[in-house]
Amino acid sequence: MEIENANQIYAALMRRGLSCRAWALREGYNPRTVQKCVQMFAPNTGLKPRWGKVSKKILLELSNEIEFDLVGHRYD
Repeated sequence: MEIENANQIYAALMRRGLSCRAWALREGYNPRTVQKCVQMFAPNTGLKPRWGKVSKKILLELSNEIEFDLVGHRYD
């Protein structure tokens, strides 16, 4: 499955039975921080977060959850 925008990321979470808010709370993040991260760094924006930032960690964990690479590294 190809994910290009924020809505498709949210849909991938929904297919796993999670909302963005539920995933954020489960992982210990502020739901608004996760939502802003998804909106800002969705693949169609062309932006990538910097290493060491919370947004990078969020995207790595979200990539593992939805089984799609959101940060430009191979998903294992």
